Amino acid sequence: MMQKIDWTRFLAAGTIGAVLIFILDILFHGTLAKDMYIGYPQRSVAEMNGLFPFLFVTYVVQLLMFSFMFLRLYPARKLGNAAWWGAWGGLFVVIPNMQFFVAVKDTSWLLLWTQVIEGIVLCMAMALIFNFLYRPRNAVVGSTIG
Repeated sequence: MMQKIDWTRFLAAGTIGAVLIFILDILFHGTLAKDMYIGYPQRSVAEMNGLFPFLFVTYVVQLLMFSFMFLRLYPARKLGNAAWWGAWGGLFVVIPNMQFFVAVKDTSWLLLWTQVIEGIVLCMAMALIFNFLYRPRNAVVGSTIG
């Protein structure tokens, strides 16, 4: 039997998590990895700034879908399940980066693997944040779909 989703709680927890992940990603690219895309074909800063609302919406939608899949795969969520789903689900999230890598000239292997690791870490953080925030009072602990 599938566990019923508390949609208000789901949307609140998922949106809060997505906003936090968006902020972490922006901070990462603005500080530690600010030179990560030098030489990489990209839009001008002004043009990218104008597209930030669209980028933000894609984060929220993608991470809400990611969280929904987590609820369905692990109805009785635990921290270990969240970390595991974050790692594997994160890998699936960044597979398009790997495909894009093939088509974009002068993209380095270092850039690709940095993106893959970053995506997996951010998805693990999202799954853990979501697991912490979305905890219905009637949650069953200890089993997974198997």
